Order: sequence, then structure tokens, then C-alpha cells
Amino acid sequence: MKLMDQLISSMGSARSWVILAHEKPDGDTLGCGSAFFQRGTSMGKKCFWMGPDPFPRIYRFLPFSDSYRTGEDLSHVNMADNPVLIVLDTSNPERSVNGIEEAASLYPVINIDHHGDNSIFGTLNWIDEGASSVGEMVHDLFSKAGWDISSDEAGSLFTAVSTDTGFFRFPATSARTLEISSDLVSRGADPSRIYEEVYENRTLEGLRLWGAGLSRASLHLGGILCSAFLTSEDFRRLNGSREDTENLVNTLLSISGVQIALLFQEEENGCCRVSIRTRNPVDARKIAALWGGGGHNRASGCKIQGSPLDAIRSFISLLEGSDEIGLSGR
Repeated sequence: MKLMDQLISSMGSARSWVILAHEKPDGDTLGCGSAFFQRGTSMGKKCFWMGPDPFPRIYRFLPFSDSYRTGEDLSHVNMADNPVLIVLDTSNPERSVNGIEEAASLYPVINIDHHGDNSIFGTLNWIDEGASSVGEMVHDLFSKAGWDISSDEAGSLFTAVSTDTGFFRFPATSARTLEISSDLVSRGADPSRIYEEVYENRTLEGLRLWGAGLSRASLHLGGILCSAFLTSEDFRRLNGSREDTENLVNTLLSISGVQIALLFQEEENGCCRVSIRTRNPVDARKIAALWGGGGHNRASGCKIQGSPLDAIRSFISLLEGSDEIGLSGR
């Protein structure tokens, strides 16, 4: 039996679907989760949807967002319902709730992802690094299963595809991506509304947070690297949230001549979360791997100990001496 047939069979035989998002959830993991929740409900499945971090405000328009629960582990899930766990857009189990690996010894765990560094932690693992998004993959899965995609499901999957491609600007956007998006629009997805909900739905506090970050933008390595940072005090003083920083790092990459953009966000535990964006030939995933992180070739992330300024100094110092990330020919 081919892998996709196995996925469909596993989901079809389960009485309940446990749908899991990754930490700091984005439009891809949430759009796909919304689509699966809708489909499972329509098939009479008991559906439970959760992740380790809260549901971002800008994605609250997605169907069944009010059913999403925030939790650190699977203790709130009723495992007596013969569940299948569907883990979406998650490269390793540490990026989602605790207990996934233990659950895999008892229940089917379906791992659907497009990260090349996925740790293959599921019972069934469908990893397609060539896909622009997991939304693209889920569209194909629904089609293969013969599940006629509803208007609301189309909107959820279009959200997944469009946000993970920067509304079709990022290099991962392919002809297949556009074909799938066209199909989703023909089924009822509304690109204008989705763009407005995600990109034109900011708060004043969020804009001020962007201002604080952009005011600290600085160039390094002869102008090919731009860094900026936000402190814990910035979030308190400006009453901003972590989700308000979405896409800020991409703005740093838009500066002429910049090939590497780094956004450092201080956390309360004495470390910084680093968002990394790059242009060809620099590999963002290899940069993240230097600190135990991961992601995609052009968009990755990691964590590093220390204050933002100390973290930036140590980060750039290590990059200066690295020949493995595409900088050696600069």
C-alpha cells in the first residue's frame, strides 16, 4: 500500500483525530489544522486540536479556531477514543506538545511536513521538502482521498499555502503551488479577505513594537547581514505580543544588498529566539544548525543563550569564521 493510501486508511479507521500544531503557530500549521478539523467533523470523527502556544489573533478567522486548546502535553486528550495523531508542519516532536513519541508506540502518529530536517518521528511519515507548504500537501491528500474540498476548507488551505509562501513571493512558490491555489480559489477561497485578515489586521501596539525593532537595525559583514532585536522590556513597555513580530525579519531582508536577516527576541528565561531569513546562496538552515535549530533553506530559527546584544555578537562572530553556509564566496 502506498504511503498516501496508508495515511487515508489510518485516518478513516480512527474514531478520533488529535490534530497537533507546532510552537509559535503560523498560517501553515493552523490552516491545515483547521481543514483537518472541518473534514474530521464532517466524517463523524471526534476531533481535538491543540498546540503548545496560544492561537494568534490574526488567524482567528479560521473555522474552528475556538476549538483549539493550548497545552504542554497530551494529558487532556481522551486516548480511549482510538485516536490517530496528525502532526502538521513540525520538523521534530520537541516543537509541539510533549508525549508524541510515547504516543507513537500505542497509536498511529501521522507526521506531515515539508522541512528537510524532519526527524521522522511518526508511525507514518510523509515529508516533501519540495512542497511550498504543508497546505499544498494536504490539498493533494484530500484530493487523493476523494474528499470534495468545501469552501471553508479551501479558505483554510489557501491560508496555509499563501502565508508560507509570503503570498507567493518566496522561492518555494512553484507552478504546482499556483495550480493548487487556483483550485482552492475556484472552490471558494477568498484571497482578498485572507490577505486582509493576515496582513492588514495589525494593532497599534504591534506597529510600535516593529518601530522599536527597526530602530535597532544594523548592518554587518560588509552590509550583507542585517540584525535587529527586541527585549523583554520592549514587549512589556509597548504592550506588544510575540505574534506582532510576524514578518518583521522579512522586512530586514528587503534592504538592498542584504543576504542574511536576523531578528533576536529576548525571552524571560535568559535566551533569545532567533529568526533567520536568507537569500541564495546562503543557507538559513545551516546557520540555524550551528545553534541546534532548523527549518528551511531560506527561513529557519534557533535559540541562543544571552542578552540580545551578547547573542548578536556571538552569532556574527561565529558566522564570520564559517565556510559552510554560503558566505565563503562573498
